[in-house]
Amino acid sequence: MNEFALGFSVAALVKGALTTLVVTFGASVVSIVLGLIAGLLRVSPLWPLRWFAVGYIEFFRGTSLLVQVYLLFFVLPIFGVALAPWTVAIFGIGMNVSAYGAELVRAAIQAVDRGQYEASIALNFRRLTMMRRIVLPQAVRIMLPPWGNLLIELFKSTSLIFFITITELTAASKLAADATGNYLLFFAVALFGYYVIARALITPFVRWLERRLSSGFVRQVLS
Repeated sequence: MNEFALGFSVAALVKGALTTLVVTFGASVVSIVLGLIAGLLRVSPLWPLRWFAVGYIEFFRGTSLLVQVYLLFFVLPIFGVALAPWTVAIFGIGMNVSAYGAELVRAAIQAVDRGQYEASIALNFRRLTMMRRIVLPQAVRIMLPPWGNLLIELFKSTSLIFFITITELTAASKLAADATGNYLLFFAVALFGYYVIARALITPFVRWLERRLSSGFVRQVLS
């Protein structure tokens, strides 16, 4: 392994890891926002909104993420809509994961004790006020752990964006392995990199958020 190949490999890995992190962050924001919206529509008292949410969720959960990304990147330009690879990566993965997140939101809202709803009605709260002040704060505490797992799956799904010309961590590992001929080393580095990022960044952040929300909820109850 000569110095040039080694330098190229290290630079490619660093750039690929940063690309993976940026796409993960962007897609996470998209998935959380759209997942929350779709989840709220899923429990809406208005049936057109409920059915729209059902259609959205079933489409993205029932079809392949890779095909969805291909659709955005290769098919939309046929109709005059050309999206940049980064836009496709962030919104493609984000929309797919948001469909799974919407079901977590729905389940968490429905898991809130019915007495909370009855108390809100007795206090003459409007539905929007009830959801914002009573139901959602409790539902968020319920949905956070499964959302953490979902964001880890999102992070690992970024390996698919290689197919739309973005060099992320997996693709960078392949380039480094091709340049040096050492496939064992660089794919081991990729595996370790995914594990470290998932366990050292995403999981601790979700657990920290759980603790903050739990302590905030306790203070709110005691006050």
